[in-house]
Amino acid sequence: MKKQKHIYFICCFVVVIYLLNFTAVDALPNVSSQITFQEGEFSIGDIYCAEEQKNSDWCADEIPHQVKLQSFSLDKYEVTNSEYMKCFAGGICNPNDLHETRPSDFSGMKQPVVFVTWQDAKTFCKWRGGNLPTEVQWERAAQGDNPGGAHFKQAYNIGATVNVGVQRPNSNGLYDMMGNVYEWTLDWYAPYLLRQRTTDPKGPLEGKEKVVRGGAWHSPSHYLRVSDRVAKVPEYKYSDVGFRCAYAIKEKGS
Repeated sequence: MKKQKHIYFICCFVVVIYLLNFTAVDALPNVSSQITFQEGEFSIGDIYCAEEQKNSDWCADEIPHQVKLQSFSLDKYEVTNSEYMKCFAGGICNPNDLHETRPSDFSGMKQPVVFVTWQDAKTFCKWRGGNLPTEVQWERAAQGDNPGGAHFKQAYNIGATVNVGVQRPNSNGLYDMMGNVYEWTLDWYAPYLLRQRTTDPKGPLEGKEKVVRGGAWHSPSHYLRVSDRVAKVPEYKYSDVGFRCAYAIKEKGS
């Protein structure tokens, strides 16, 4: 099995070199591949847990409250294997791992990159000129009347991700905010710090787990909710966790 995995990794690396030589892909994303969100106040959290689940432990961390965000932009699409491979080939990013038994099911060039740690994802976004979104930024971007299409509820032993962008976008023009892969956010996981009119909240300064958002290819429907919060160990690599990047909006003249 290890030999097969190494051979598969070498083949993938050859593909990377080919792509680098014959395609024009820049480290910095095209502005048209981002959606901008203007400064403003909005509500985070949901009453779903209190009304529908009797404040069950798995969702009792979604207490609604008001926050204020400065302007930011967010990638339209989850980061793909193709994009991540360029960062790796450039000597910036660590390689992502391959699925032990089904490597080809997750390694398509247009599928979202998985098996990356939180730090791997953060390194990629820094290389691109951005950062991982805070969970508040992520939730702001996911809100709207139309949550978008979703790839979910697949059997864990045979299911996998699909190419990014094949589902319909959400109300804000973002793809795959629900399903396909959970997405790393910048924040440590903890109960919300309920302060009045908090501006750009970033969660606690330390912790043991990071927040991921959005549900994944195997998630049941009740995890595909804008306010759902899930904690994952940042040093681990998962088949159901990927990411997208956020960017600060520079003021004119700065």
